[in-house]
Amino acid sequence: MNRQTTDVFATQSGDPNANVVHLDVRRAISFFTRNKWFFALAMASGIMLSLAYLATTTRIYTSAVEISLGTTPDTQTFLDFSGVSGARQPILHLETEIQVLRSERIAERVVRSLDLHESEAFIQRPQTGISRAFGYVFGLREKITSMIRGIFADGTPDFTPSEADRQNLDIERAARILRSNMSVSSIRDSSVVQVQYRSVSPRLSAQVANGIAAAYIEDQLQSTDEASQRAIDWLRERTDQLRDQSERLSAIAEDFRVANDLLGVDIDRLADAEFETLTRNLVDARARLVDLEALSRRLDQIVASNDTSAVVRETATQGITAGLRSRYLEVARSYNNLASTLGEDHAQTERRRRELDDIEAMMFEEIRRSAELIRSDLNAARERVASLKDAQSEASLRVGADQSVLTQLRELERNAETVRSLYTSYLQRYQEALQRQQIPTSSARVLNRAQPGGQSFPRPNSVLAMGGLGGFFLAILLMGFREFRDNKVRSEDHVRDDLGLEFLGGLTIIKGRLRSVPVRQAAASELRDRELLMPETLSFATDNPISSYAEALRTGKMSISLRRRQTARGAKIGVASCFPSEGKTTTIGNFANLLAQQGKRVMLIDGDMRNPGLTRAFGREFDAGLVDVLLGDADWRGVYHTVKSTGLHVLPNSKARAIHTAELMGSDNMAALLADLDQVYDFVLIDLPPLGPVVDARAVLDKLDGLLFVIKWGSTPVDQAQRILRTDPRLNDMCFGAFLNMFDPKKAHAYGAYSGYSQYRSYYKSYYRDG
Repeated sequence: MNRQTTDVFATQSGDPNANVVHLDVRRAISFFTRNKWFFALAMASGIMLSLAYLATTTRIYTSAVEISLGTTPDTQTFLDFSGVSGARQPILHLETEIQVLRSERIAERVVRSLDLHESEAFIQRPQTGISRAFGYVFGLREKITSMIRGIFADGTPDFTPSEADRQNLDIERAARILRSNMSVSSIRDSSVVQVQYRSVSPRLSAQVANGIAAAYIEDQLQSTDEASQRAIDWLRERTDQLRDQSERLSAIAEDFRVANDLLGVDIDRLADAEFETLTRNLVDARARLVDLEALSRRLDQIVASNDTSAVVRETATQGITAGLRSRYLEVARSYNNLASTLGEDHAQTERRRRELDDIEAMMFEEIRRSAELIRSDLNAARERVASLKDAQSEASLRVGADQSVLTQLRELERNAETVRSLYTSYLQRYQEALQRQQIPTSSARVLNRAQPGGQSFPRPNSVLAMGGLGGFFLAILLMGFREFRDNKVRSEDHVRDDLGLEFLGGLTIIKGRLRSVPVRQAAASELRDRELLMPETLSFATDNPISSYAEALRTGKMSISLRRRQTARGAKIGVASCFPSEGKTTTIGNFANLLAQQGKRVMLIDGDMRNPGLTRAFGREFDAGLVDVLLGDADWRGVYHTVKSTGLHVLPNSKARAIHTAELMGSDNMAALLADLDQVYDFVLIDLPPLGPVVDARAVLDKLDGLLFVIKWGSTPVDQAQRILRTDPRLNDMCFGAFLNMFDPKKAHAYGAYSGYSQYRSYYKSYYRDG
């Protein structure tokens, strides 16, 4: 609308805080009132689109299962049983287990166990109305493409995959769908994870969610069993070696006793305290040497087997290796995600693969460094054993020659006892591992099984709310655009503030009386020469003298009278408009007829020689008219006609058309005509041409006493009217006021000063009788 008068915000220029914006509630209500149908249409459109979306969108149902992970046995079971570096409780990496649940391995296990690759409900993709339309278009395109390929095919048979290959492809596709529709999240401050699955079927969503939990637990049991089997194999091999070594050392010690006739002799009583201490230290050093040899062999096996799961356990006390392992897991997770989304051959996937190889190489380089340190400790242990042997030898020399034999025997028996103790320990671990393998356990368990869930998408309340909100913003956008584009004159404020004209009143629409040529004119055989019957559209004010229409015309007469109260001669008034079809002719006809009914002597002149609408309104042609008078071919006294009902004199236009109409309007003959008429009549009213298309009206301005403007309500652009009025300052100076024609009070109450019209409309009705 007009931006000068319909802005719902206003500022007070007199206030020192003039930049503070104040909300004008009255204008805001008016803004919504005049745009209520746009608002209702936009809101209805938003709701209808929401309903259409709900009607065409596939329903999605979500089911959730909760799994308690606890302390899950994993590949560290191998180290728990082996005892190479001391068993310890594994630290639960919750994020790692979440990635395991999301892995392709679990997905394929679920697909195979539930035969999801053969389920149409599982393969079905959710669709909306838009996606269905696009799917139809793309499907049609594929059909056309296939037809074209078939026409131009060279006859070479296409490659047909085997049944097993097709099944594998279907399983991989189903696994991708499963992974895309599932979500795994941890419950805060607990070791419980929640697995959610979305499906078009509530029963299928619960079935798949429970299947994921079962597949995860089964995978954990399988991993534990594999780790246990590796530990058992290694323990069996080590136990067999220790048994053979123990038997061999025992036999050597027994043969030495027989050879030296020491059967049944307690050799401990023969040794002194120094010799005993040295011997005990030597045994401890040898035990330490055996442990270091076992650890060195284990590290060499890890390097040779490239077992990344054993790397961290074997070097758990080393922060560097643990950090590399953590980085390895993060990169592996990123690599799996890229491989599943972008493919194995993508550049980012290959870059992650190279990073994995680099980290793995760094881990094993760290293991090799650890092995070098162990070998260094091993050499030190061997040197200590040698040193203790030397000390023991020296002690045996001091004890005596027999003491060397006893020492040798004691050493043999100590070695045999050490190996026997190791054998017993490893045999116990081996039996324990067998028992655990026979009773597979997993600390992961299902807390709450998934049940067929409710609809999770689309959510009707949310969709309707979004549709209503979208409709609201669309309404605001449309209403704002309409307000911005609409710059038509619609209120008293527009006439006074924007155009600088006095507002005389609103001329309501003449309902049911829009016929320009009355039928009764042709049948008026009783009319005398130069008598006329006034057309219905031009006699509305006289037919309804107490209507609001007639009252507005009386306001125009009052304005003229107040401006010319000191003038005795007749008033020469022109009625003009900015553009054609604004109701200027209807207004001046009713105004002239109303003045004549009040007893005034009125001459009404059709001054629009190019488009004589007033003359056409009488429904007949005239032999002589204004053009003939101005050209000097006729006298006005013999040309004018009289309206029978009111005595109004009318000077029409004849069939003759003039070319230089502006020159005629500004000619001396026109001045003489008007000077002659104002001596005879109280009012000389001229129906002038519109100001926008032609200059005829400006040519006669200096010969008139004033102007009355007619502005069509809701049609005349404010900026165009301002431009026309600015072209000639005389227009504003001579104007007595302006009428808003075709004024609709029901609509106008939402604009400008008419915001309160509906409140007082009942009071106005008691004064007016609009027929």
